[in-house]
Amino acid sequence: MKIPIFLLNGLLESGKTSFISHLLAKPIFADGKETLLIVCEEGVEDYEEILLTKNHVTLVRVDEEEELTEAFLKELNLIHSPSRVIMEYNGMWGLELLFDTPLPTGWFLYQSMVIVNGETFNLYFNNMRGMMMEHFKTAQLVIVNRMNEEMNIRALTGTVKAINSEVQLLSVSTDFVMTPIKEELPYDITKDVIEVSEEHYGIWYIDLWEEPNKYLHKKVKVSGLFFKEPSDPKDRFSFGRFAMPCCEDDIAFMGLYCHNIGKPRFQNKESVELLAEICWEEAPVYQGEGPVLHVKSIASAAKDQSSIISFG
Repeated sequence: MKIPIFLLNGLLESGKTSFISHLLAKPIFADGKETLLIVCEEGVEDYEEILLTKNHVTLVRVDEEEELTEAFLKELNLIHSPSRVIMEYNGMWGLELLFDTPLPTGWFLYQSMVIVNGETFNLYFNNMRGMMMEHFKTAQLVIVNRMNEEMNIRALTGTVKAINSEVQLLSVSTDFVMTPIKEELPYDITKDVIEVSEEHYGIWYIDLWEEPNKYLHKKVKVSGLFFKEPSDPKDRFSFGRFAMPCCEDDIAFMGLYCHNIGKPRFQNKESVELLAEICWEEAPVYQGEGPVLHVKSIASAAKDQSSIISFG
């Protein structure tokens, strides 16, 4: 029998317990089947015994990382014979502990969610960014509760999408209605030429890959670094900026393939400004299709573009 695991991660006071309680009250979890709830931290809120009993939920607490072993999980499976597992993970524990631990036969990770408290996000993001990024890397859903005007939405959406392009970002209201998080773009895509400023390159790059149709055959003016490989045809090169979603170990090149008229006369890592038409084509650097900039003009950029992009 296949036994799905619903994994919920997040830092203390993110709202994991409230969110799980809401899930347990839904009809899909109130079907009379046995649910094993593994709780790996002592939160501010607790679960209501009436809800657990009514919906056939067995709660098991894990106080120390060392307890979460293959033998322990097999014992839980043998004793409780669950139809599904919900795990409220401790956000201070490394995820490799969980992913490296062999699961009982039939258990599989069905959905990985990260809960974020909008009221404390800025504080945690500035001081515990690396840990938060580890959570986001493996998440399928990032759910923000208590979202407010002070929350740095751009930092959240930019960093999460830079390291996990498949993740969905949602906000949840006090009555647990979820809506997609969509940030207003900091440039005007209705203009004849989209002008992307230096600080907005990362946002434009991510949005271009996510929603290419709204950019197709539009012109863009943007600055970045020039790169040409020996294997590139004479009228092709790469262009982009370096980004650091998390820390120095995660620095990556946010690059795009370019088709120039003739051979461009620039050296690798020179800062250039392009005026180009955005197309979607096959390109070897993508091992498939992707955005290709058909360059109308290329010149030295007014400012150096070698600085690292961050999203905070």
